[in-house]
Amino acid sequence: MTQILPVTHSTLEAEALVAEVWQDYSLAEPITRSLFRFGLNDHYVVKSPDGDYVLRAYHHGWRSEDDIVYELTALIHLQKRGAPVCAPIARRDGSYYRYISAPEGPRAVALFPYAAGRIPDVGKEDEYRAYGRTLGMIHRYTDDFICRSQRFPIDLAHLIDQPLANMLPFLQHRPADVAFVQAVAREVRTELQAQINNLEWGFCHGDFHGGNAHVDSKGMLRVYDFDCCGPGWRAYDLAVCLWGGGASEIAWTAFCQGYEEIHPLPKSTRQAIPWFVVARQLWLIGLHISSGIHKAGVWFLNDNYFNHHLGIVRKLIEQHVPDLAVKAGAVVL
Repeated sequence: MTQILPVTHSTLEAEALVAEVWQDYSLAEPITRSLFRFGLNDHYVVKSPDGDYVLRAYHHGWRSEDDIVYELTALIHLQKRGAPVCAPIARRDGSYYRYISAPEGPRAVALFPYAAGRIPDVGKEDEYRAYGRTLGMIHRYTDDFICRSQRFPIDLAHLIDQPLANMLPFLQHRPADVAFVQAVAREVRTELQAQINNLEWGFCHGDFHGGNAHVDSKGMLRVYDFDCCGPGWRAYDLAVCLWGGGASEIAWTAFCQGYEEIHPLPKSTRQAIPWFVVARQLWLIGLHISSGIHKAGVWFLNDNYFNHHLGIVRKLIEQHVPDLAVKAGAVVL
């Protein structure tokens, strides 16, 4: 018999997956179920008479059990405090996740309510003000959050050091870009290291760009996808919004106003945000490379990819931290 080779990732068939786990919940029988999105985890949309749901199948090896428990516990905590988040739905036995067998190994599965609607409109101040208030709630309501399970920190090693290590092997044929990313990483790290003693540390969403919230037909906003959450500097959470959907002046001003209605936004935080914007782009490149190596393939990690994403780094520097170009000299320019 031919030996069965190891599997790094499998796509679970929607009907079989839902049939396996739905019996764990006190919910009406599904009407439809389908694979919605493949990414860092796999998400399935399940429609039933009593509502729509998102079933997440964590990728094997992507998050430890402690990481998962931390995330789900934080969501339950936030829901109890009144934050508009999509907290996990309890199973019949009172737990919030279980493992299923897959060819590559055990995969955790959790069920969440589906957040209907659309992403916040950057042209509507009221929506981005509500978005800012929501992040303020997430930060304020988790000031007293305690979890026995430990989660990896969103620190400088996570945002800068590891992404740089991921990048360098793919840039060896581009020595100018090697010098560029090393200079940027060094300068951003040095600047943030000098500021971090004045920055608030606590629970962060970790991926608070405009695409991880929906506004429904009644104007109600709910935030989801806490897969990148963890303890970190709150300035980074705000920076992710500026980096992503909140880059317009209207959206960013409204976002900060909404945030300050709930949680302080001191000068030290404002000063650090632009530097975290650049760090966010470094992190994203490192994440893409890690995902490519382990799951998606490295086919897209070509010159076009690096031209585009390193171009974004240069653009963010010009927009947010022009002093970095002076410090790093011609390497950055």
